[in-house]
Amino acid sequence: MEKDNEILKRLNSITDKEWMKIVDNLTKWVYYKLKGKTLFGAHSEENLGIKPTEYYVDGAIEKLFSLEWKWKYEKYTLSEQLQAIAGSMISENVRKYIAKEETIIPTEDEKLNFLLEKNSSEEYDDGTYQLFLDALSFCTNDDDELQLYSAAILTCSSFDEMSDELGWDKSKLYVLQRKLARRIIKHLETKKGK
Repeated sequence: MEKDNEILKRLNSITDKEWMKIVDNLTKWVYYKLKGKTLFGAHSEENLGIKPTEYYVDGAIEKLFSLEWKWKYEKYTLSEQLQAIAGSMISENVRKYIAKEETIIPTEDEKLNFLLEKNSSEEYDDGTYQLFLDALSFCTNDDDELQLYSAAILTCSSFDEMSDELGWDKSKLYVLQRKLARRIIKHLETKKGK
């Protein structure tokens, strides 16, 4: 407990100017560590939900202040400790991502495509698109953000275009995408059971 108090005291004694320099150095370090590894996979924005550099920099600082990771100030500078935390987070995400890939579980998108095809062949003559539109309408009627997102799906050709059109960042679009996919899957599974 006394050690925790000493860590927090040292962290709080660092000036804003020093923090800016430390965060800037950590951001550069993470950026170079991830260079060429963020388009897809464990360190992609799609997997992490936000920009990879922000994810690791913010996460390292949060883990330090929450004392999830304790600063060994007698051994490391603050910059070195933050790099160790970010490096550990990077390695852990790779391990989790590989483990997730090994357990072959269909993604929500794959499951949704399967259900649409299954339902369309049972109930419609090539009515997959209509089935999708019906599910989209039903699953978004109680949520204004999902309604806007679903309208953007129908009119925009990319996440970049959707982001510009709606004025939302991509991380929000990814969250809404997952939410909508879960709702549609549940709706189609319920419908199939009837």
